Amino acid sequence: METTLCLIKPDGVRRGVVGEILQRFERMGLKITAMRLLKADADLAGRHYTYEDIAVRHGEGVRNALIEFITSGPVVAFAVEGVSAIENVRKLCGATEPLKSAPGTIRGDFAHHTFEMSTPLGEAVRNLIHASANAADAERELGLWFLPSDYVQYRRNDQNEHFLD
Repeated sequence: METTLCLIKPDGVRRGVVGEILQRFERMGLKITAMRLLKADADLAGRHYTYEDIAVRHGEGVRNALIEFITSGPVVAFAVEGVSAIENVRKLCGATEPLKSAPGTIRGDFAHHTFEMSTPLGEAVRNLIHASANAADAERELGLWFLPSDYVQYRRNDQNEHFLD
């Protein structure tokens, strides 16, 4: 069992597709164990999009654009639990660039922006959702967005006794 972080970014909240996105995780059999609606401040966004992770690989401009975008409106942060949750969530989200996301994925069905369009404008690509890249990122990111007391343990109706709460 793994737990990972997902963020429905301001473009997803403003477009009113939060329910449709959450439904996809539940239909896959993944369990939402924590959730909150908030407007991230620059400090939280900066700790989420670390200099070492983003600026070193993609440049300070990309990091700044990501911080500006994630703080531009409300975000739905949620923790997702399940077998191979990190890999399954990333498959469900689709490729980071919506143009390269397959139909049936969140980004493939709901987003159409491209890096080619966003980069010259100095903007982050509008891709609706963030999902932790790996187990180390998931642990670090979950600790930024949730306190231990925010999690609720329960058993879904489709889980057998091996998934006791």
